[in-house]
Amino acid sequence: MIFTVEATEAAVRSARHRVSAAIRWWGVPVDEELCFTLELVTSELLTNGLLHARGPMTAEVALVYDLLFVSVLDRSPKLPQPRSAQADDECGRGLALIEELCLIQGSETAPGGKRCWAVLPVKAADARAAETVQAEVQDNQSTMDQARWSLSPTGRNLLEIISPPS
Repeated sequence: MIFTVEATEAAVRSARHRVSAAIRWWGVPVDEELCFTLELVTSELLTNGLLHARGPMTAEVALVYDLLFVSVLDRSPKLPQPRSAQADDECGRGLALIEELCLIQGSETAPGGKRCWAVLPVKAADARAAETVQAEVQDNQSTMDQARWSLSPTGRNLLEIISPPS
């Protein structure tokens, strides 16, 4: 789902609810924690555009297998820079918050501005932890060359969303 929002606080609030409503409509199994996290990450990405780009923004949310991809394209070419916020600062924690809540996140210059994005898992943490342990056991038993990397179809689809071909 792709949509454009104006750079206003009301639009940010509306957009984050629109994103969570979309994933529910798609039938994604979301609990309150995932919904809150998705809305918070979406809000942080949009607020960054609101504060620094001051113009219309394009938001996108996509479901790729068990991963939610959220991105915001704004008109500023300046990539976000992490800041060190003091206890009484009202701003400066957004990037750190997104990094803590998401599997991966990033930003890149794009035609006419920049795109900031984040990827969140749909599966519960316990299920992911069990899969990780099982994968580590299989990796330790494998005799494959660990220096080589391969890309699964799932990974390829995710990379195409994160960084579409030019």
